[in-house]
Amino acid sequence: MSTPKIPNRLAELIPALEQTTTEISGLLESVADDQDWRPKDEHWSFRHIAAHLEACQTECVLVRVRQIAAGAKPTFEFYDNDGWDFSDRELRHSLVDWRESRARLFEFVRALSPERLSRTGSHRTFGEITVLDYIAVDLDHDREHLADLKEMLESRARQNETLERPSR
Repeated sequence: MSTPKIPNRLAELIPALEQTTTEISGLLESVADDQDWRPKDEHWSFRHIAAHLEACQTECVLVRVRQIAAGAKPTFEFYDNDGWDFSDRELRHSLVDWRESRARLFEFVRALSPERLSRTGSHRTFGEITVLDYIAVDLDHDREHLADLKEMLESRARQNETLERPSR
């Protein structure tokens, strides 16, 4: 399977993020009644993935894009919420909050001048990074979770199929 091309222009990035938002939301909505399912104990549940996406969007991407666009020349560490306890977050609530935060991001970025879009910050992992670069990182993050969710759904379907087979 080839890696999808990461668009580098705003006119390509926003529609690509809108598409991944729709796809991820649809997949997660389809399993909302089984939000704590996970393929293995060490793997995240559907609930955790939805809450992780919302936290990343609200606390990291939106905040950092605004800082870069403001010309603050910020320096960022790698954002990590892997160890957080999301057990109190309902999947559907996380999805609503994620989509709202993402809509705010789209509105903000679309209103930026080319000069503000090209301002930079520094990221420990990605080096010098512009607003558009950060949007591309967000898209890549979506695509990683989309691939993971598809694998999880296939695993869940196989597990359900095995459970539904009559024993001999």
